[in-house]
Amino acid sequence: MTGAGPILKIENLTKTYETEFGQIFLFDGLCAEVTEGDFVAITGPTGVGKTTLINMIAGLEDPTQGTVYVLSKNVTEMDDNAKSEFRAHNIGIVFQNSQLLGNLDVFQNVELSLVIQGVSEPERRRRTEEILDFFGLTRKACARPVALSVGENRKVAIARALVTEPKILLMDEPTGGLDTSAVNILAPLLRGIHHIHRGTILMATNSLSLARMASRELPVSKPKIVMTCQS
Repeated sequence: MTGAGPILKIENLTKTYETEFGQIFLFDGLCAEVTEGDFVAITGPTGVGKTTLINMIAGLEDPTQGTVYVLSKNVTEMDDNAKSEFRAHNIGIVFQNSQLLGNLDVFQNVELSLVIQGVSEPERRRRTEEILDFFGLTRKACARPVALSVGENRKVAIARALVTEPKILLMDEPTGGLDTSAVNILAPLLRGIHHIHRGTILMATNSLSLARMASRELPVSKPKIVMTCQS
């Protein structure tokens, strides 16, 4: 896709929620473009829809109106199988709650993304060992997520997202819910990711210090609320 235009294009995006009191409009016609190799912080206070936007870019949630193009592909028009296949080969996702599989150890959790891609066993092992070493997790390779700290689980989740060398890395509040010591350990790693990962990064965050790591910000405005008249 190099030189072929934006790696991500969002056109007139709106997500509408119906409530008993009226309608809530997220984004209200958001338009944005992200260039290949960019590091973008999706910013805004809690409740504006940063997680929803991440999910829409990943094809995990559909907009009410508008279109999301990733690598010039219209993600909003794909069926579920096509979205899953497209994600597996192009997008790495770090969820806010890590979402590691409790029945797998650290090595298996990270390796799983490569298994889904059909990567050979020797190559899977090489790449998994390499990224666990980068994150300082080699000694935790045989541990289950329940035996790890919250910060360690978050590092495993980031390693899992990066091991496939995705074209786009999506991170949803990567330091959310972490104590100060965990944030202090993770923040330098997040800064380093932009240098080792040659792809595009979009990071949803409430943290001003994390947002400053990015090349630029994509601010999300407060939801528009249209109240239903009550008699």
